[in-house]
Amino acid sequence: MPQALRELDAAGFRCEVPDPVWLAKAHRDDFFVDLITGMSNGVIVVDDSWIARGRAAIVLGVATRVLAAEELIASKLFVLRRERYDGADLVHVIHGTRGELDWDRVLGIVGDHWEVLLAALVLFRYVYPAHTGYVPRVVWAELLGRLQREIADPDRAAQFRGSLVDEKMFAIDVNEWGLANLLKGYREQRRPQTPDAGVSCADGGAADK
Repeated sequence: MPQALRELDAAGFRCEVPDPVWLAKAHRDDFFVDLITGMSNGVIVVDDSWIARGRAAIVLGVATRVLAAEELIASKLFVLRRERYDGADLVHVIHGTRGELDWDRVLGIVGDHWEVLLAALVLFRYVYPAHTGYVPRVVWAELLGRLQREIADPDRAAQFRGSLVDEKMFAIDVNEWGLANLLKGYREQRRPQTPDAGVSCADGGAADK
């Protein structure tokens, strides 16, 4: 991101960093573009493989690359907020690809947060029951098997994860009930990898944290 902002600044764009954990913006006239480096909760991070796996495309006459379906799914898994919910986008991607996805890639990106993926797949099954087969049986078996094992033998020391879903909706758990704020930890881990206050912007100010 720092290099991108320097290049955009040199080209006359006005840049800002609304959230150093995951988001920067470049403005020109009435237009702007988001530079997204991961999810706002810091759980899923964009790396070089996301770009390498992108699909070649022409967008508004410009040769570029667009996210592969697997990364697109990953990018939307944690958009579960009250004011914005990307569940429809998720099931549309699975339906639109007929489930012809690199499911190992999806599982690899999601990692320990596989329950969020399973929830999205259950939604897909509910919305498109006739197309349950778009999700391979081996994927269903793997995720449902994990769930059954976790239910049968839950980790009594496992931490509360609600803040990773939405810090506002689950604020009472953290602020009043004293449960863990995993969101804070994930975001703090991400901060060193993002632009610092020394990144200049076209309006003459430092990048806004």
